[in-house]
Amino acid sequence: MNSWVEMIPLGELGKIVSGSTPRTDNNKNWGGDIPWITPANLTNHDGIFFRGELRKITNSGYESCSTTMLPIGSILFSSRAPIGHCAVTSYPLCTNQGFKSIIPNERLDPIYGFFALKFFTPQIISRGRGATFAEINKEIFSTFKIPVPPLSEQKCIAAILEKADRLRRLRQYARKLSDTFLQSVFLEMFGDPVTNPKGWRELSIEEIAAKEKYALKRGPFGGSLKKEIFVEKGFKVYEQQHAITKDFSIGSYYIDEDKYQSMIAFKLDPGDFIISCSGTVGQIARVPINAEPGIINQALLKIKFNSSILTPEYFEVLFETDSIQAELFEVTRGSGIRNFPPMTTIRAFQIPVPPMNIQERFTRVVTRYNTLKEKQSEGSRQAEYLFQSLLHRAFRGEM
Repeated sequence: MNSWVEMIPLGELGKIVSGSTPRTDNNKNWGGDIPWITPANLTNHDGIFFRGELRKITNSGYESCSTTMLPIGSILFSSRAPIGHCAVTSYPLCTNQGFKSIIPNERLDPIYGFFALKFFTPQIISRGRGATFAEINKEIFSTFKIPVPPLSEQKCIAAILEKADRLRRLRQYARKLSDTFLQSVFLEMFGDPVTNPKGWRELSIEEIAAKEKYALKRGPFGGSLKKEIFVEKGFKVYEQQHAITKDFSIGSYYIDEDKYQSMIAFKLDPGDFIISCSGTVGQIARVPINAEPGIINQALLKIKFNSSILTPEYFEVLFETDSIQAELFEVTRGSGIRNFPPMTTIRAFQIPVPPMNIQERFTRVVTRYNTLKEKQSEGSRQAEYLFQSLLHRAFRGEM
């Protein structure tokens, strides 16, 4: 695309269509044959064409409101709650009022239009209006301009972007599939850790902890980590986000050396495990060797276990199994925010402990898996970079 390509308002590239909702208190409006979509239906949508199942309305429901049937090849764009969900229709459907959709005319290729809207979404969002939540009205959407080369060039650009997008999504899908691999191998080798069908001996969390002071410790309570004590640089305060993301490089809370020495019972060492204890409970992460020296806050539990009893690879994957997570949830307390029970309950929590030689065999599987995952992550990163680079080049007149 040349940089001098004309910028044309969306309203000149097709019919801009809003949607509507039939009365929900009238059962005669619902359960028919007409597909009807809301922005929520696109929340987890991935790809260009929408092919999912939808709620359906009747002919009387359709006639009772101002929604409009959109033909195959129309471009859906959510205009509120949130702005920016986008897809191309693969079958006729109508929408609720949360969309500004385009039925393209002969000047606009639908796939090119889809990628253009994806690229320009941040600019469209910036024009949103509304006191409660931002919304794009029909006038704003219709007058928004995108670069429009000849149709043949649009199709060429769309084909390139579609291939890059497919590669990106295939890499993401492969990563998601591989994420289930360790759980499958674990269950095959050890069985369900809650029912323990292979009859491994069971030990409590207290029994697997290292025989040293502060090997099993919940973070400090009583307001000892108030924000006013934090300093710009010093000893890191590890939070729940570190257990959830497994990323120990994030975070910006630090305490000085005097405070750190006074809270040495809560310090972390490389190889320790942290477990989230409040809200999103049961998330686990192992402290890497390059983690900054620091302590845990009140939302974490730390465990330093006896390495002659457990391998860290076995312990981490065990804690992430669905059955252990469900059992942990059962012992949490609180009707709103869930919290771990008293330490006496945690210390008594039982887990199966297979023979060390079998755990070590599993460790070798984990090592090979991690090598593969690193390669997959790099492949995903490169595919995402390629797609974003092509997207920017396409709509900045450089392709």
